Amino acid sequence: MNRFYLKLNIPKSCIVDNTIFKKAFIENIDLSSSDKKIINEHIKKVIWRYCLKPDTINISVYKSAERDYLEIEIIEVQLNESTKIKRIAEIIMRAIPYPILLVFSINDKFQLVTGDMRKNLSDSAKVTVEDFSFTDWIDINANDEFVQKLFEELNINKLSFSNFYEMYKDITSKINFYNLSKSKGEVINTEVLSKVDTQEVYTKIKSIEDKILQLQNKVKKTIDVAERVEISVELNKLRKEKEDLYSKI
Repeated sequence: MNRFYLKLNIPKSCIVDNTIFKKAFIENIDLSSSDKKIINEHIKKVIWRYCLKPDTINISVYKSAERDYLEIEIIEVQLNESTKIKRIAEIIMRAIPYPILLVFSINDKFQLVTGDMRKNLSDSAKVTVEDFSFTDWIDINANDEFVQKLFEELNINKLSFSNFYEMYKDITSKINFYNLSKSKGEVINTEVLSKVDTQEVYTKIKSIEDKILQLQNKVKKTIDVAERVEISVELNKLRKEKEDLYSKI
């Protein structure tokens, strides 16, 4: 994973490299028995890699009625197996009251995750995390254009330094930019990042792709000619919607 962290180019002043023991999640958070099992069986080790805060980097905190972005954590979660990723991300991000770039790793592959952290209005001691963004599993040794562009864009010198909220939003935009490029099959011009909501576009495209896959599976099992025609019309409509979204990027 060192190659990935070197690409981030984060100042040495932000390095933490401390282990967060699994029992900290199990003993200090109200988890179900199934969640405790996931933590115990799926996670090998959790490492707090970096802490970006005013004391370690010259970036301002962000406070509003909805959000407190006082610092950004980069936390690596070494896994025993590449399953239950979404649930593990939810557990960790809701347990630590700071915005986190999660780096899941297994063997020579890694996956990046961010989530929009908001204040929990009913309990000030808790946070709400929504709108998660995930990359696919990336081979750390991959040299394809998509991975190289992702590394380039996540270099800290290419991120917003306005405040921690803007920096974190920028990280999420770069992840969604990578996802959109992979989905489209070509590296998209980075100028699009300032013109469209990359997360919204990617979410819509993924939803359309899921619907297309469901209809494709359905048509294989359908014998009725009229129903097959109806499905075909709907598939063409969805493909046109997908192309229209791609045309924006």
